[in-house]
Amino acid sequence: MTGEKTILLAEDDPSHEALFRRAMADGGFGCQVDVVRDGTEVIDYLFATGEYTHRDGEKMPDLILLDLRMPKMSGLQVLQVLRRVRGEDSMRFPPVVVLTSSSMDNDVAEAYRLGAQSYICKPTNYDEFAGAVCKTLQYWLDLNHPVPIRQIGMHFVHEAL
Repeated sequence: MTGEKTILLAEDDPSHEALFRRAMADGGFGCQVDVVRDGTEVIDYLFATGEYTHRDGEKMPDLILLDLRMPKMSGLQVLQVLRRVRGEDSMRFPPVVVLTSSSMDNDVAEAYRLGAQSYICKPTNYDEFAGAVCKTLQYWLDLNHPVPIRQIGMHFVHEAL
């Protein structure tokens, strides 16, 4: 992987976080992982508010991995907020990949309707989980080429291709 990438992992279960970190290490991914434990922390992190006022709000993570079942504010509620804030500027925030234990059709459909770029059900077997994590990170952090943007103040401008 070229350059250090940052992942925002929204996961309320410390054991799932530990499995994620183990899978990253086993796969050779040297990313910085910032962990938040509930949906309100996701919003605070992204907007540099609350306990994240010290964070540079203009530096976004390269990828958001979002659990749906979190306290205070669910992953679907986080997606609702991001959808409202994004408006027409779909490039304002990094890709959101839902990584959750829910395989309910209505959760999948609602996550995509609200702007998630991908939806992955957490496998219960570690080898399958690690494979899913590594494939996800390889695609979103190495293979995928997002639309080039440059930031001017608080506005994001698509560069001419």
